Amino acid sequence: MKKNILKIGKIRWIHLSKPRTDELEDIIKNLDLHEMVEQDILESSAQDKIDTYDDCVFLIIHFPKYNEKLWKYVSNEMNVILWKDYIITITKYPTNNIEKIRQEYEEEIKEEWDDTEEYKISPYYILYKIIDVMYDKILLWLNKFNQDLNEIEKQVFDKNFVDKDFLKTILIKKRNAVLLKTIISPQEEILVELQKATANFYEWDLDVYFEDLEYKTSKILWQISIIHENIDSISEIFNTITNMMTNTNIGILTVLTVIIWIMTMISWIYWMNISLPWQDNAYAFTFLICGMLVMALITVFVFKKKKWF
Repeated sequence: MKKNILKIGKIRWIHLSKPRTDELEDIIKNLDLHEMVEQDILESSAQDKIDTYDDCVFLIIHFPKYNEKLWKYVSNEMNVILWKDYIITITKYPTNNIEKIRQEYEEEIKEEWDDTEEYKISPYYILYKIIDVMYDKILLWLNKFNQDLNEIEKQVFDKNFVDKDFLKTILIKKRNAVLLKTIISPQEEILVELQKATANFYEWDLDVYFEDLEYKTSKILWQISIIHENIDSISEIFNTITNMMTNTNIGILTVLTVIIWIMTMISWIYWMNISLPWQDNAYAFTFLICGMLVMALITVFVFKKKKWF
């Protein structure tokens, strides 16, 4: 546990990434936590929440984490407990961004703190820094997301056949956009409540930082809405092109069916045991084949003229 503790002036920061049950129980044992907080720490939660107690603030917030094997985003739950001089962060999956923040603090600890930046040595600011970095990462993902959609939109017009893998890619993008919106949407309200809840714990006026987070949340949700519109547009274009190709294929099959029916009818007539014109002619077979081909060409011409395929 000691290796997870970072001392920043009078502040203590414990961070656990993908913790074992015994590590969580160790925290609960050493800290006098509310029983509801203990329960939330031990059990996973699918919803964001914030609870305010006499001496601390407990927060559950989720961030997206991309799973390259599954080609989709998963929800990375983060539990945060804020005291006046203590902060505990617990993430379901490893998060490089939090480790980078801790490394930055470790480097700054070796140097003397600027008195004008004393507000940075507070759990309130540490939490802001974590959320801010996470949002910046999401904005980069969304930028890449839009670039991928632009490439997909170019490819959709180059398809002259129904591509199942291409359709799968579109559906995966749509699912990821929905998941991102599901994760981020509740955080608008959470940030407002967090700003109110922490105002009684810290003397520094850091409202401007959380207003910045609220702006980034709005920006993320706006970009996600644009992505939704783009995906719906691409899906509609793909479906339209697919329907046109299907109609064309049905038209071709119809023409082939008519041609085969004509040929079958002529063959069936000459198969019967009755007297028929030219049946004793040495060139009867050649005439029949040529006649069938001519009728096939006429059928294709008529269908083409009527624009039935």
